[in-house]
Amino acid sequence: MSITLKQLQHFVAAAHMGQVSRAALRCYVSQPSLTTSLKNLEATLKVPLFTRHADGLRLTVQGEGFLRHAEHMLSTLDAAVAETRNATSSVAGHVRIAITDTVSEYLLPKVIATVRRQLPLIAFEPVERNRIEIEDGLRSGEFDLAVVLVSNLSTAADIRRENLLKSPRRLWTALDHPLVQKKSVSLREIAALPYVLLDMDEHVETVDRYWSAQKLKPKVVFRTKSIEAVRSLVAQNVGVTILSDLVFRPWSHDGGRIRRTVTSTAVPSMDLGLAYRRGAVLSDATTAFADALRLLAKTLTRESQPRALEEAGEPR
Repeated sequence: MSITLKQLQHFVAAAHMGQVSRAALRCYVSQPSLTTSLKNLEATLKVPLFTRHADGLRLTVQGEGFLRHAEHMLSTLDAAVAETRNATSSVAGHVRIAITDTVSEYLLPKVIATVRRQLPLIAFEPVERNRIEIEDGLRSGEFDLAVVLVSNLSTAADIRRENLLKSPRRLWTALDHPLVQKKSVSLREIAALPYVLLDMDEHVETVDRYWSAQKLKPKVVFRTKSIEAVRSLVAQNVGVTILSDLVFRPWSHDGGRIRRTVTSTAVPSMDLGLAYRRGAVLSDATTAFADALRLLAKTLTRESQPRALEEAGEPR
């Protein structure tokens, strides 16, 4: 029996959601159909991909390894479809793109690779600016388009925003931190702990807003513009932090391990999207560029979601 594309999609959904019922809803199939699909996949591979518990599914060690390959295959297929659709495209031109430091830090290489593959005739120029400069540049026509955290933009009526993805913010801790055994943690519990604060792209202002809404403050022991410093300090149990799934990685450069846990207190998501001047007529090149980013956002959403094993609070 060969492995099908549907089986891979069902497996990835089950790994991310941790429950057959939730995975079935995500894939628009019945629970029995998805269960059968997973069992057939395991039979073909001749290894168990999940352990079944009363609270849902958890990935086995073999399942964790296969998940990385399955996600890569689905992402590669998405890219292949996009490239094929654009293979005969004659869209050409120049696009000047404004980005914030968060986009530059985490997403620019993926944006460059995506556009080079899908739109080889389009030359684009990314320019890093802060939010105010970007909004002014869109109004003046200096920039054709902006890729920004739309959750940070002002409410000015002349700037149009388009959400591409919502990335939940969660608590990051070291692998052996006592809180990793909890399914969720409140801001009040976090307020008692040393906190490492990332200072970039108006993140500090966002942190102040949702902590102040609870009449609480984080106990900041270190403030830095380096995400790698944050990862290392969290992995070494110097402090905890709250950051989005989009920028999460379960290890630091010095070999430490990091886990993320849901916050029971409401914390706003980090919303990535496009911005452009309302009423502006976008060129064919700019429109094609925006379409490529929409497809990339779907891939990023899938890749950044927590695994079922991780949500269960068990060590990898």
